[in-house]
Amino acid sequence: MFYKIGFYVLLAIVIAGVWVFIRANPMKNEGAASWTEFYSDAPAETMKFLADNFGIGAEKFADGAENNGMDYFSLKAKGQFWPFAGVMDVTKLPIEAKVPPHTMVYLTVKDYDATHAKIIADGATAMLVGEYAAGMKFGIYQIPGGLTIGVAQYGVKK
Repeated sequence: MFYKIGFYVLLAIVIAGVWVFIRANPMKNEGAASWTEFYSDAPAETMKFLADNFGIGAEKFADGAENNGMDYFSLKAKGQFWPFAGVMDVTKLPIEAKVPPHTMVYLTVKDYDATHAKIIADGATAMLVGEYAAGMKFGIYQIPGGLTIGVAQYGVKK
């Protein structure tokens, strides 16, 4: 009798935990700010500042030798389950124009292609379209008001 009650209590806790994990994951919720890019002209100094002042840890996610010469670091706050941002060296971006240091947020979408079509029709200008990296399909857009945002669908394979 007690074993049955304990089993059902444990099962309820596991189900509740999975539900909270899924609901709290911004990479699963349409419209959530799911990732932030820190484009820095001094990544080591940026990461040191974030660590010293906010306790944010950095971990190398991509090595420059395998990533067009650009190291990429993911950031995770203390006690946070998953990383929330990445840091890259803006001086090593493979583009013609000089891009100033800046921060950009990615918004989660369930269907990248449908979202792309809708936001273009609503006045966004595509800067980067339909790229794949680390299990996501994404693009970068300038939206009305001059802001630059990223749009990402997660769990996608090329």
